Amino acid sequence: MLPRYHYEIQFQKPGQQAVRLPFTEATWSGSRQEAKRTLAVKTNNGRDRFWPDAAIEEGDLMELISYVSGSPRTLFTGMVVDLGITSKGDLNPVAYDFGFFLLNNDVVVVTTGEPADQLLLRIFEQRGIPVGGIGKMPPVEKQTIRGKSVWDAVTDILNQVYRSSGIRYWCWIDQGKAFVGTQRGQTKQWTLQQGSNLLSAERKRSIAEMRTVVRVIGSDSEYVSVLHDEVDSAKAKRYGHLVKVIELQDEDRDNKISIAKQELENLSRVKEQASVTALGIDDVIAGTRIEIYEELTKLSGIFTVFGDSHTIRPGYHEMKLDLQMEVSGR
Repeated sequence: MLPRYHYEIQFQKPGQQAVRLPFTEATWSGSRQEAKRTLAVKTNNGRDRFWPDAAIEEGDLMELISYVSGSPRTLFTGMVVDLGITSKGDLNPVAYDFGFFLLNNDVVVVTTGEPADQLLLRIFEQRGIPVGGIGKMPPVEKQTIRGKSVWDAVTDILNQVYRSSGIRYWCWIDQGKAFVGTQRGQTKQWTLQQGSNLLSAERKRSIAEMRTVVRVIGSDSEYVSVLHDEVDSAKAKRYGHLVKVIELQDEDRDNKISIAKQELENLSRVKEQASVTALGIDDVIAGTRIEIYEELTKLSGIFTVFGDSHTIRPGYHEMKLDLQMEVSGR
């Protein structure tokens, strides 16, 4: 039996009551690579007396409410950032959630090599961004961060942690607070299955971004010196010499071999991508885990959602999910 989909969108001006916004289609989406979740709505500006003028403006709050479980539940709250209108009377507001403020606040911070979690906490506190939780992480390199948004600074730091440890940490926003960890918490694990709620599946493998050699160099103003070459011999024989050059500061040169080994491990993998389309589930968004069974693509097991796009129409909800094919926590 198909779920009974019922959704409502409301918008609210400062100091006023929320108003219901009729819509023909809404796209609710997000990704682990994006700071914010987005709600893009297709509506009409004053079509008839049953579809009154929306009078929605930039800066208004917009909310997506689900009644699938019976009682109302807010899935998204954000601020209208973009507003488009056409000669046909189509009105297309786009709202971003609290992640908008990660993108539009720059930071200046100096670190002497403290643990990444402490550095991230300082960055969030500097811009008054509430923190829900940050997992423990190893130290990062000495650096001065300037002229970057909070999101770009956080992304760079988490990439440094991945290069040095092989563990992939992510940042996400939940109920107006910033979280950093390897996995979003959830209370239920959903299943998508061929012949039931799974509509389609795709899978792809690629070596387009592979590297089989990591060359570590040190440099100063006069010359460049090669400090170490780390080679995956088996893959270099199979795919050829594909070289990644990384430059180390003086204080990191003692760790050149371990850094090169970890970088090569990260880069020498065959990249796998997979996506599925299924009947919509409110709780399944980027960062959640989901169980999938599909015969032809051999997608079988538990995967983490890397990115999601939910298409909602009156009485209908469909979602497309991009899956993270790395080992969980890596």
